[in-house]
Amino acid sequence: MKNLLILGGTNDAAKLANNLAQYSNLKSIYSLAGRTQKPNLPSCDTRIGGFGGIEGLIDYLRDFKIDLVVDATHPFAITMSTNVTEACAKSNLPCIKFRRAPWPSNDQHWILASDYSDAAKKLSEMGKRIFLSIGTNKLNVFKNLSEKWFLIRTIEKPNSTLLLKNYKIILERGPFDKVHEHNLLMKFKIDVLVSKNSGGTIPAKLQASQDLGIPILMIKQPSPPKIEIAETLRDTLNWIERNI
Repeated sequence: MKNLLILGGTNDAAKLANNLAQYSNLKSIYSLAGRTQKPNLPSCDTRIGGFGGIEGLIDYLRDFKIDLVVDATHPFAITMSTNVTEACAKSNLPCIKFRRAPWPSNDQHWILASDYSDAAKKLSEMGKRIFLSIGTNKLNVFKNLSEKWFLIRTIEKPNSTLLLKNYKIILERGPFDKVHEHNLLMKFKIDVLVSKNSGGTIPAKLQASQDLGIPILMIKQPSPPKIEIAETLRDTLNWIERNI
């Protein structure tokens, strides 16, 4: 029996964990950071909370006799991915990063931002009513854009105080279809959509924005850690099969 640790937090990570029930010689542990109060949990053992940095993760890997690790955190959770890569290297454990390929820009046309700060800089010269569709962790990067009005969509209210001057929060859980996104953009008279390039299936918000002629400011997906990468769930399962 092999012990697998899955660093999760995305819908794809939960799907992966559920698919592993077919392997009788594998015990999966699904780990979440704990930022969402009602997360999508798979049907396997779970743990919630941080590890205490690289050394804490190394201790966990040793104490729970982990044999292999899948990092299926969000592509923008680069600090966690870096910690996982280093902890597994020091523990001499096989590890793979599941990372959806970034959305290509050949069919969807957008303005590219290298990071959040670059997005805020570029946004200063764009529209007045902004759909800030980037999650909740980096919202305060845009605090100096006091002349802008922001629409923020999230599953739960942000844990930290928002320093934005003008904004509205709506609580919704996707996925959303194009009709829903079209109506949302029209209702709030959105001038610009700001999005992270999370990869995977092209979301309806991009399609609706393009149909309406609304400019899209796209934050580039950060480079993954220097580790083996799988871009599909099937490739990730194949890697797991080879290592058990």
